[in-house]
Amino acid sequence: MTDRPWVVRDGPALGILIATRSPLADRLRAGSRILVGEGTTALRGRAVFLDAEGSVRYRIAVVDKYGLPAALGLARSRLRHGLAGTVGVRLVLGAGAGGPVVGSAWRPNWSYSLN
Repeated sequence: MTDRPWVVRDGPALGILIATRSPLADRLRAGSRILVGEGTTALRGRAVFLDAEGSVRYRIAVVDKYGLPAALGLARSRLRHGLAGTVGVRLVLGAGAGGPVVGSAWRPNWSYSLN
């Protein structure tokens, strides 16, 4: 079972707080391009990992938004992994757009594969 990210608003961007060694964090480190949404409403963007100070801001925002469940989850993470157990990731939407995501005008690039 994987842990789901905590989601907070960070101005015009979307912020998530994830486990540092999670599969999602590894995937975002490998390539920062993201796709948020589904179908014709999907938006492209990029992921930016925050420093320790930015991650603290996200932890505070998560506790403010989600309350006791978030505080207990973050306390458990801190006991098991320390402060470096979670990292904040800022998802900047609309960055690196470059054309439609889906639709009749969409054409696959050379690396596209059905599998």
